[in-house]
Amino acid sequence: MSRKKLSRRQFVAATAMSSAALITAPYVRSANAAGKLNVGFWDHWVPGANKASTELVNEWAAKEKVEVSIDYIPSQGNKNLLTIAAEAQAKSGHDILAMPTWWPHAQADLLEPMNDVVEALIKQNGAVNGTVEYLGKSGNKWLAVPACIGSQIKGP
Repeated sequence: MSRKKLSRRQFVAATAMSSAALITAPYVRSANAAGKLNVGFWDHWVPGANKASTELVNEWAAKEKVEVSIDYIPSQGNKNLLTIAAEAQAKSGHDILAMPTWWPHAQADLLEPMNDVVEALIKQNGAVNGTVEYLGKSGNKWLAVPACIGSQIKGP
């Protein structure tokens, strides 16, 4: 029996929807579930924050039968910013990479449109504020899924 790999887009969509709904809806396992993902998150300075993120990702991964590897990248010495720049230049690296709110525009040409994911979240949770839209969207293209972690706007 062959299995399809979970695409990056499917992971982002599922993670965003499950984060927004967090336990309010049942999880559905599909035939397309499976694969490996490498995620880069900001190494948060608040005690227990990384553990909470890891637990949420692992809970989702177990239900979807996805192997997820998480790298927590510190901001000391701008390592997170250097990682974003290096992976953009190499066009290789993490499948999903958390970026500070103002960085998606710098990488706009390399980012997949996230309109389908963000529009579903807006439909489910209501409109985002103007700052979130200004920083997360270029023209009609959502560059990233807005999130509170690492954000200076605390929008969604």
